[in-house]
Amino acid sequence: MKLTVLVPALAGLLWAGSALAVSQLEISNPYVTQLIDGESINPKLLDKTSSFPISAGKHQLVVAFEGNYSNRNDIKLVTAEPLVINFTAADNQTLVLDYKKPRNESEAKLFVQDQKVVLKDKASGKVLESEQFVLPKVEGFQLTRDYQQELLKIGKAFNQPAAVAVSSAAVMAATSAPVVAAPSKAQSNPEALTQLQNWYNKADAETRKAFQIWVIQQQ
Repeated sequence: MKLTVLVPALAGLLWAGSALAVSQLEISNPYVTQLIDGESINPKLLDKTSSFPISAGKHQLVVAFEGNYSNRNDIKLVTAEPLVINFTAADNQTLVLDYKKPRNESEAKLFVQDQKVVLKDKASGKVLESEQFVLPKVEGFQLTRDYQQELLKIGKAFNQPAAVAVSSAAVMAATSAPVVAAPSKAQSNPEALTQLQNWYNKADAETRKAFQIWVIQQQ
């Protein structure tokens, strides 16, 4: 009698466990996760691989390439504009961001020109179909960026509201205009700030990234 009751109970528990099963998304350095489905992610820079639970269904992933190839003598940082990946996950599936990982600064500079990556099912090795595009470059002094707002402006955010959808051409025209910082009342040395902005705007991506890291360390 007890066995008759126990078997259906165990079957019910197994069914409940499978219904609650979630998929996993694994991202390895030097790619750093910035957004998942419009939600900001606090990057774990010291972890070689970060894992995130996701449900079955449509998702949007935003990752940024942040390669650090520095040594004791030189700062060697290679960065690229954020990559947006739209995909559909199955239930109880582990997906990994797969790419040929650059071994040094030279390889990294070549890699970021195209950013050839795929999402793969970890168990089967099958490549998942996805839609990918690179976010437009933002000119001017940028310590941080709001990627979700940028996606909303170009009409490509996750679950994009219809009222926010705009022409991509109009956004590109707007972002191409030079950025001029408004004067601050607390500004003690406006000439130095202007010179600093000029230097930053003329710097390449690696130098800008190194400067951003330095500024954050000073806070």
